[in-house]
This record gives sequence, C-alpha cells and structure tokens, in this order.
Amino acid sequence: MFCPQCGKENEAGARFCGHCGTTLVQPANEPAPERQPVPEQPVTPAEPVRIVDLTRADAGVSPGLKWGVIAASVVFPIVGIGMGLYYWMRAESPEKLATGKTWFFVGLGIIVFYLSLGTEQY
Repeated sequence: MFCPQCGKENEAGARFCGHCGTTLVQPANEPAPERQPVPEQPVTPAEPVRIVDLTRADAGVSPGLKWGVIAASVVFPIVGIGMGLYYWMRAESPEKLATGKTWFFVGLGIIVFYLSLGTEQY
C-alpha cells in the first residue's frame, strides 16, 4: 500500500504511513489482514519463590572475604575501616555484624600500630 501523501510504500494493512505518519485508508476491495490464531502453549508452573532465612549460617560472609579484607587492612587500613563500617551499619545477620566490627577494629588497630612506629622516643 502506498501513502497518498508522500508516496512511500507501506506494509499491507498499515494504519499509518511509516515515513510521514499520514493516516492510511484501506481500499474497499482489499480486506484487512486477518489475525493469525496464536497456537496454545502448555502452561508451565512458575518457579517457587525462595525465601532467604537470614539467621542461617550461609547468610553471612564467606571466609575468603573475611580474611581478604583483613589482609588488605594490613596494607591499607582504610579498607578495613570502610568495609567494617559498611557491614556494621548494614548488618543483615549477627555474623555480618560481628564481621563488620572485626574489620573495623583490625583497621583501626593497624592505623594505631603504624602511628606508633612513626613516633620518635627521646
């Protein structure tokens, strides 16, 4: 079907011109395209919703992350303090709260240790 306004060709059965937006009139001798029936598909049940229990042991922090942050705190104590405050303030479980406090105090302890190395004693 051609647009009467701009002359561009459009899909058969289009209501508007794809180029200029003019309303297209269906010719009287050309029937509107029929909709094809959609074949029925079997209904599959949805996946069950998994409820997370925050009191379980696996709701905590992995051992690798625990030791990794502590090791990073030795070189960059601000990592331990930052991660510790983050986990301390956003604790979702008692284990995460304890881990956050540990990281915070390890980072703070490392800073105090580094500062004590830098002071001169007379």
